[in-house]
Amino acid sequence: MNTLTVSRGLTSLLLVAVLTSCTTSIAQPSSAREHVRAGATLVLNDTIRFPAYSATVNIQNGQVRSGLFSLDKYYPNCTLELRSQANSARLIKADRFIIYKVTTGIEQVMNKPVVVAGPGFHLADGATDDAYITKMYLKSEKQKDVELMSCQHWEDPTSFPSHLTLKQIQQTLGNLFTLETN
Repeated sequence: MNTLTVSRGLTSLLLVAVLTSCTTSIAQPSSAREHVRAGATLVLNDTIRFPAYSATVNIQNGQVRSGLFSLDKYYPNCTLELRSQANSARLIKADRFIIYKVTTGIEQVMNKPVVVAGPGFHLADGATDDAYITKMYLKSEKQKDVELMSCQHWEDPTSFPSHLTLKQIQQTLGNLFTLETN
C-alpha cells in the first residue's frame, strides 16, 4: 500500500470524525434551562428577621447574609424586599407567596476602581460587568408588606451570559425557600 493511499484514508477518517463531532450535541435537561414564571409559588419555610431601618435582606447559599461585603455578586444571590422600612426589627413568618409577575433585566455595573490623580476623581479604564436580574413580584394575604424577590449575578457580557435558571435560584435559596412551579 503506498503512502498516498494511506494518507488519503487517514484524511477521510479525520474529516468524518470532525464532521460527526460537530453535529453531535449534548442535550441539557429541560429543568436546567427553565426559568421562573408568573403563577408559581414561593414558599418561605422559616422565619426571616429584617433589621430595624431596613427593607431588604440578602440570601446566598441558603443563608441570610448581612453586611456591606457579605455577598459575592458573581455568584447567584437573592434579595427579599419589603414595601417599607420600620424603626424596629420585623419578622416575616413562614408563608406562601404567589408570584404574580416576573421581569428580567440587565444592568451595567461599575466594577472599576476609583483612581485619584490630580484635581478630580475618575474611573480607571477597564471592562464593566452586567448584572442579570430576575424580579419576582410577590403577594400574600397574611403578610402584605412583602413585595419582591430579586435574584441576580454579575457576568462578563462577552462570555455568553444568561439570567439565572429556576434550578440556580432554588439552589441559591436553599432550604429557606421552596419554589413551586405550575
